[in-house]
Amino acid sequence: MASMLFSLFLVFTGLTVGYSIHRIRPGSYRKLRQNIQFFSMVIAGPVTIVSSVWVAPWKHWEMFSLPFICLFSLMLGAFTALFLAKKLGLDREQRGVYFVCGGFTNMGSLGGLISFILLGEAGYALVPFYGLFERFWYFLVGFPVAKSVSAHAEDKDKDKDRRSRRKRVMTILLDPFVFATILSTLLGIILNLTVERPAFFGQMNRIIIPANSFLLMISIGLAMHFGPMKHYLKAAFTMWGIKGILLPLFGVAAGYFMGLGDVAGGLALKVVLILGAMPVGFTALVPPTMYDLDLNLANTCWFVTTMGLALIVPLLSLVVPLL
Repeated sequence: MASMLFSLFLVFTGLTVGYSIHRIRPGSYRKLRQNIQFFSMVIAGPVTIVSSVWVAPWKHWEMFSLPFICLFSLMLGAFTALFLAKKLGLDREQRGVYFVCGGFTNMGSLGGLISFILLGEAGYALVPFYGLFERFWYFLVGFPVAKSVSAHAEDKDKDKDRRSRRKRVMTILLDPFVFATILSTLLGIILNLTVERPAFFGQMNRIIIPANSFLLMISIGLAMHFGPMKHYLKAAFTMWGIKGILLPLFGVAAGYFMGLGDVAGGLALKVVLILGAMPVGFTALVPPTMYDLDLNLANTCWFVTTMGLALIVPLLSLVVPLL
């Protein structure tokens, strides 16, 4: 119970601190947010990934199904959202936003923190590997879909700006966030198979992982904006159903099918459940901002599903030990 309350405290306190700074001293905090996110995801994050992956149980082939379960989960969320968007009466541009919200999930700052709190370092170590294809899905599918339903799709010079698929893949690979995650994961696996990890790293992670997640929450809070949410509550609570019910059930079913329940005491299956239940990712707010789509819809879906953690996390703390 204490660990569950601690994770919720970090999430909501971090968001509140960031949002309070934004409200008390209005202004653009874009540079500050970028600096915090760079430090968290390119410096502190990789350190915790290396030291956690160092002790992860990589000797089971079933573990290599994790990135594919993640990818299919993201696809299921996106296309389920697209199907339900028509039922909700959303227009074409809003359906594009809803597709993005359904397919973008907060697996890093929130999923990583809750995995660490409930499962320890071994659970946290599987998070970056689970999300190995996450950025490719976002930038090769999510962003183009959002652009295709926007006025930007009608630009006369769109053909001049279109990059080849190969160049787009290379752009993702060279992104500092993606590159740091992949490199630190590979380094951790190499160390895992060759050298025994000193005990110091475990003590270090118990401090850095929660502190890093707290910083990321502050950076998100700095950019929080609330529009007329009352007009989007039905769509947002439907999205919460996709995120909080459908995707965790799919993840657990897929994990059982792949034999994850019999590996390392069901550790990977527990991680799949936790990450499948995470809310709309903050990255889902980027395409509506870039392409002038309905940002209020995206904001409401993000806010409602994130606040839903107050219910989801206690449920996870009860269900995870049973797997």
